[in-house]
Amino acid sequence: MRTPGWSLTFVLASGSVAGAAVADGARLGMTAGRAWRRWRALDLGTIQTVLEADAPRVRCRDHGPTVAAVPWARHAAGHTYAFDEQVAWLATQCSKSAVTELMRIAWRTVGSIITRVWADVEALHDRHADLSRAGSDGGSHPTRG
Repeated sequence: MRTPGWSLTFVLASGSVAGAAVADGARLGMTAGRAWRRWRALDLGTIQTVLEADAPRVRCRDHGPTVAAVPWARHAAGHTYAFDEQVAWLATQCSKSAVTELMRIAWRTVGSIITRVWADVEALHDRHADLSRAGSDGGSHPTRG
């Protein structure tokens, strides 16, 4: 049972985005731009939940002006870490229609979330960590003569 038209918004204190860091970890000077940003969070029962905070813009040497990093969401994402991870897990366990209906998002959004979560997973694991030697012994491809 859904609660139609109901949503809960948590407004975070302005100190929540402290230090003005960007996704690559650089601490930089502030720019003039400040704006309230919203991130979709996991629902509380049947009530849709959103986090709101004042996210300052910062000037990055590599990326130019961008929004400061927040501890509860990936850079340039409109969802919290918990929301993204829940969606990614559901996509491996449920049908397409179940994921979109349960999380109240479009299937295209599921694809974007999976891309972000997978990028984090790949950054944590080296695919070649247990590889000791790669090569060909010539036995699998016979020579023509």
